[in-house]
Amino acid sequence: MFSVNRKNTLVLLSLVGALLCGLVSAITYQQVKQHLSDKIISDVNQLGEKIDAQLSRYSQLPKVLASDPRLLDALVTDEQSARAINHQYKQTSLLLESWASTLRADTLYLINRQGDTLAASNWQSETSFVGQNYGYRPYFTQALAGNVGQYFALGARSDKRGYYFSAPVYKKNEIIGVLALKVDLSIIEDIWNYDQVDYAIVDQHGIVFYSSEDAWLYHSLVALPNTLRKSVIASRQYGNAKLQAISKHSLLSDFQQQDITEILIPTKKTTIEMLTTYREMNKVGWSIYGFSPINAAYQYVFQALFIFIVFYLMLCLAIVSWLQTSFAQTQLALLNDKLEQLVIERTRNLMETNQELRDTINQYELSQAELKQAHSELVQAAKLAMLGELSASINHEINQPLAAMRTYAENSRKLLVKERYDAVAGNIEEIISLNKMIADIIARFKVFARKTTENNTRTAVADSIRSATSLLRNKLIKHGVILRVEELPPHLVVNIDAVQFEQVLINLLHNAIQALENAHPPQIGVHFTPQEDTVAIHIWDNGPGLDDEQKHKIFNPFYTSKPDGLGLGLTISRRIIDAFSGTLTVKDHSGGGCEFIITLPRSTEDGQ
Repeated sequence: MFSVNRKNTLVLLSLVGALLCGLVSAITYQQVKQHLSDKIISDVNQLGEKIDAQLSRYSQLPKVLASDPRLLDALVTDEQSARAINHQYKQTSLLLESWASTLRADTLYLINRQGDTLAASNWQSETSFVGQNYGYRPYFTQALAGNVGQYFALGARSDKRGYYFSAPVYKKNEIIGVLALKVDLSIIEDIWNYDQVDYAIVDQHGIVFYSSEDAWLYHSLVALPNTLRKSVIASRQYGNAKLQAISKHSLLSDFQQQDITEILIPTKKTTIEMLTTYREMNKVGWSIYGFSPINAAYQYVFQALFIFIVFYLMLCLAIVSWLQTSFAQTQLALLNDKLEQLVIERTRNLMETNQELRDTINQYELSQAELKQAHSELVQAAKLAMLGELSASINHEINQPLAAMRTYAENSRKLLVKERYDAVAGNIEEIISLNKMIADIIARFKVFARKTTENNTRTAVADSIRSATSLLRNKLIKHGVILRVEELPPHLVVNIDAVQFEQVLINLLHNAIQALENAHPPQIGVHFTPQEDTVAIHIWDNGPGLDDEQKHKIFNPFYTSKPDGLGLGLTISRRIIDAFSGTLTVKDHSGGGCEFIITLPRSTEDGQ
């Protein structure tokens, strides 16, 4: 019954939560949208006021400067020599340069009635206006008609965006020239400091000529009629720009009526929904549009929705918890009645489980003992397999003294016939010496071949290295291997069984010898890195080394690169080292080949 009621409660809470989530989303979206819209309007208005103030600063300057009598000399044509006229043009250019520097204007230039520039403040620049004809520019024709001209365009020489002001130059009420002033619109970048809002300044046709988003430059807000677009392109007001639209609207009035509009980002070839607003700048015939991605509103909606969901879930959990508590109190009385029966039943089950657990532990201990025995036998088998591989060396080491003993014995028999007893005695001494040598060789291999005991867990590193290299001496000589062993410090003692440690060393050295088949000259090195608590034994060779896959798999059981190998040598070696709390790793040697590193805990009784 409770499960049914709980299910109904959860369904009801879910439906209420979904309705409240929708309400919270709608309210948050409207509030954030209104806030962003107010911010765009405020930012755009501030930008418009600042631009008006900046342009108003320059609008009357050409009219004031055009009344300076020093401009007349360059415009009046007389019978002076060309050199004198050129000198006067230079003086006028210097005057204009001084004015431009003081007023922080981009360029000031003087134009005659034919539209030719006689002097300019940038007269020394590579993009000097001097000698250029601007008779086609609207600001020139406006000034020549007696008006103060204003015009925006890309510079014909500099290709820089600028706003142009112009005024007529009079002589006795007759217009004899035009003084023009170009303002670099980079001043807008100096006064714009709103990161969250993009702006676009457009002309009366809706063509963007200045924007915080470079991809919108020289695009139109709406699709322009073909005749108008061709006319603007022909005027070169915006260079060779194609004037493509960044929205789907065809009328500027439709664009202005939209709160949210899809705006194209040409460089990304994607559209973004943006809140838009605009401000008319009637003095110059422009409009400023502000844009802010509506995604920002969605982010605030998600945040508000997340906070509400967390709060609502906590409330639901509290309600469900209260319901469960009430139900639990009701059920507690029923549970108390059954408790005694459950205790008896569980006690019986526990006793049975305990007996099963004891049986499992006994079986585990038996399995561990068998596993330990199998591991010991596997280690012994690997050791005997190594002895089998070293059998040729054993034969060589024993056959040499046996051959010498036979020679001494045959020689002694001949000497006895000749009754040279002193020489016979010397031969017998040599035979005894060679016999001891054979006994030592056999003893070394017997020690290596015997089964490991767990009584001795302290081993001198130097002794184990000498024993291992001694067993492999003939194999090293046969393969012409140069063995470089760092001077063995006698006081270094590690916690490991000597025979097992010797088995690991022989396996690593034997593998290194086999890896040096094509090395010239073949070399094997052994050096030590003693630390405070550990000792690292490095065994390296200059063979072909191992690739990443081989280094990853080399310690896996039955993995081998030898056609007749079992792939157990390195596996057993690592398990031996692990059993004594050490590590066995492999890496690339700095001089080529590979390097195995055995790290073992250092005995606390070192050097004693």
